[in-house]
Amino acid sequence: MKLGLRSKALEELIGGYEPGKIYHFYGHAGTGKTHLACYHPLAALEPRLTQALQKDEKVIAIIYSCDGSFDWGRFFDIYGGGFEERPELKKYVQVVRPTDFDHQHTLIVKTLPAFLESRGLKPVFIAVDPMTSFYRIEFMTTKDARRRISIALQRTGQLEEQLSVLKALAEKHECTVVVTNWLKANHTEENQPWYREFGGGKGFEFYPSVSVRLEEVCKLPKIVKATVTKHRFRTEGKSCYFAIDCMGIRDLNFQFSF
Repeated sequence: MKLGLRSKALEELIGGYEPGKIYHFYGHAGTGKTHLACYHPLAALEPRLTQALQKDEKVIAIIYSCDGSFDWGRFFDIYGGGFEERPELKKYVQVVRPTDFDHQHTLIVKTLPAFLESRGLKPVFIAVDPMTSFYRIEFMTTKDARRRISIALQRTGQLEEQLSVLKALAEKHECTVVVTNWLKANHTEENQPWYREFGGGKGFEFYPSVSVRLEEVCKLPKIVKATVTKHRFRTEGKSCYFAIDCMGIRDLNFQFSF
């Protein structure tokens, strides 16, 4: 099932969320990563989960909120809709909050496949937001240069393993996976390839089918520029703009250029 983005501009830019693929959004804090990784696709899942409820299907949507930013209250305020009318739909959504990188790694690489297999569950959506938060904290708070290199080598390898597991599950169950990442401070360096713009290692270059850079270009009102840096079926380098306010992500009602 293809999931919509609840935004005409973003829908035209990346074409919605296709099943069986990994989508990768990377940007600084406040650029809409949690909306795009969790809130938008979850709202779009309402018809599918309603069908599962009516037919008593064994499906599940899983959100790994690695920084604790996913909030049911905010989701209901902005996107609630059918979830408020049918609170029983929440039973099909599992929000998991890892406590550190090792916990995240175990949950995704070992616990998730075993959980789905043992319960006979079909995942319809998986999000990891942000996937690199624990790695970034560990790396940035380590002062010793040699220890930093050791952390980078170990954790980027483990992140690649996590992505490989998510990719296999996406293809096996025809479900959409969305992961988020941070945007490096030096991403604007001239002639820098797109895969040097984010952290987390080469796995984020290869496993996602679609990668999108998110940049804040105006603070009041907050306007974000989304640029496709990787896409197998659409034009790379193409951009669109959207606004973020108390009601979440919305299309602009005026022409904007930057």
